[in-house]
Amino acid sequence: MNYRNRMEEIMSGKHRLSEEDRLKMDYKPDQIPPLPKGEEALRPSTKAGWETEAVIRAMISNLHNGRDWEKLYIYGGSGKVARDWKAFFETVDLLKTLEPNETLFLQSGVPYGKMQTTKWAPRCVITNSVIVPHWTPHFEEFVASGLSVYGQMTAGSFIFIGLQGIIQGTYETIVAAIKAAEKKTAYNGLDDFEKNLIVSAGLGLMSGAQPLAIKMCGKVGIIAEVNPHLIDRMYNTGRDQGAPYLDYKTESIEEAILIAKDAVEKGDAVSIGVLCNAVDLLHHLVEKSITPLVLTDQTSAHDLLNGYYPMGIGYDEADILRAESPEEYLERSKKTVVKHVSLMVELSKRGAETFDYGNNIRQQAYEMGIDDAFDYSGFVLEYVRPLFCEGKGPFRWMALSNDPEDIRKTDEYAKKLFFDDEQLVNWLELADKYIPFEGGLPARVFWAGFVGRAAFGMLMNKLVSEGILKAPVVIGRDHLDGGSVASPNRETEGMKDGSDAIGDYPVINLMGNALSGATWVSYHGGGGVGVGYSLHAGQVIVADGTRLSQERLFRVLTWDPMSAILRHATAGYAKAIDVGNEHKLVMPGRNNIKDFDYEELYNRIIKLVKERTGVDLFSPLQDLEISLK
Repeated sequence: MNYRNRMEEIMSGKHRLSEEDRLKMDYKPDQIPPLPKGEEALRPSTKAGWETEAVIRAMISNLHNGRDWEKLYIYGGSGKVARDWKAFFETVDLLKTLEPNETLFLQSGVPYGKMQTTKWAPRCVITNSVIVPHWTPHFEEFVASGLSVYGQMTAGSFIFIGLQGIIQGTYETIVAAIKAAEKKTAYNGLDDFEKNLIVSAGLGLMSGAQPLAIKMCGKVGIIAEVNPHLIDRMYNTGRDQGAPYLDYKTESIEEAILIAKDAVEKGDAVSIGVLCNAVDLLHHLVEKSITPLVLTDQTSAHDLLNGYYPMGIGYDEADILRAESPEEYLERSKKTVVKHVSLMVELSKRGAETFDYGNNIRQQAYEMGIDDAFDYSGFVLEYVRPLFCEGKGPFRWMALSNDPEDIRKTDEYAKKLFFDDEQLVNWLELADKYIPFEGGLPARVFWAGFVGRAAFGMLMNKLVSEGILKAPVVIGRDHLDGGSVASPNRETEGMKDGSDAIGDYPVINLMGNALSGATWVSYHGGGGVGVGYSLHAGQVIVADGTRLSQERLFRVLTWDPMSAILRHATAGYAKAIDVGNEHKLVMPGRNNIKDFDYEELYNRIIKLVKERTGVDLFSPLQDLEISLK
């Protein structure tokens, strides 16, 4: 069979894995692989030590935080940690025997090969769902043929930390949306109930952050969800600690409205999950002339087959229809998304501060003929881009000790280091109060920027060295960051210079992080909005308490936020140019600076950490070659 015929078979769906091969790949263990605890957690089990041990524990942590560990699904519809169980265990076995100067390469969820590199190079290089653009419409057939896998963002790059990973971003976004709503003329036309009401849909492994974030903003939230198991999960999460994500659950929209009105009258901030399709909830609001203060959506609309649920059909019935007649399921989903977005546009016209939260729902509706689908904006364009211009983004870390006390220690030192950042300190206080640690490794997240990321990473490394932290820390971020993504309907929507779809920038971010010494790096297609609509890169680095680790942390955590500043300065954003000039960054075409003084920045960070926390960082290595032998 020639190449052209082979490709046609794949794209027609005729070339699929045999049932025998599929069964081999779908083998799963009897129980979820455990994470080490106690004394066992304080020692690496791999030949290369903590760097490769960190990758393995991060993979397993993903499973513990994920929505369906047996299928290797983590979040976002079909976002997976590995292509299949065979590939998962092969990856773990290879990581265990990897030398400290070798690198393992993973291609869409399976081991691809390994080679000798250097101690400075990443221990793992990952790609997921990267398809030549012309063939992206056939991505699902490539998956069915065993050639690719959907890695989402942090699912396939092993740095998903559960709901907390998105909670701060959700909280900050809703705060910004509330402020924007209160400035609009339409605000004065809302009654007291409407001024306190926030409406959305989706309670999955990312959207499940919404109810808690809404409460943290002091408002009342009603969130539609078709999956009763997800409602139950959010209802039970944190309840034993007195801080449930979801306060109430009901199968009645009318009852949800009554609970919400009662809460507003009492001045309570509560969250309510209602078992219904988003379309049914929004239709009720329009019919009853209820206009919420803020409206958004976090259903998995980027994937109309595997993530989104059509109206007029129950959850279980929908799953059966998807399996038996995917074509009919897709047609129903398309009709639903048209109605869904039309209702959101209508509520926006009535005065609701409405925004797209990055699930590509507007694009789906636009392609189905809704010309005004983009009449409301995306959240990055409206609220987040000024932060990107400063190099700020979702900085996260996990304690390899598997001991929550290590995270509490890092919180304590973060408050010292960032004592003058009221918003960041406030977030840490809220996180400690409201956010329970989940099934995976204990973790924390906050939005930090240039200088701050490097300073805190280097500080945590020294805390490991001094035994204040029991074991090393894994430091990463969401792929949703200022310099790491090209996504015209989300992170790069409406760029000032029209560069929304230019994919060079995430590649530059990726290569810079790999060259700077990240422990593992990743490059994905489609995360969050679907394959064909975005390209994005991730980095993770281990703070193991060594002097070499400090050097790598300094370079990676300087370059990563710097790439965000450069990306937006290149696009012509004045704020990014000002920040770049403040730190004397080299910005060709934007200033005349020819050399960036890394030594000055390094010494500035050492001084900053000492003055604010009392911790002495390692002095810089004078001869870097010594560290690489």
